[in-house]
Amino acid sequence: MPGSNWICGTKPPHRQGFYETEFNTGETEVTMYSILGWMPPAHRGYVVRWRPLEPAVEQAEIERYLYYRREGRGHS
Repeated sequence: MPGSNWICGTKPPHRQGFYETEFNTGETEVTMYSILGWMPPAHRGYVVRWRPLEPAVEQAEIERYLYYRREGRGHS
């Protein structure tokens, strides 16, 4: 992944988008950062660190998210 260096979770990304995130629970997943902050909210735990996705991977996540929104389902 570009910039494979992890960034501290207390520092927010410069833009909205999808990022690989690690939570204080030890779980790692692709998570959306929006104007509301990290989505899903803190019920997953707190973001310990994050890093950008490769552009093609992020684009696939965007398309998947939009598909679920159009279908009226939650993002999974």
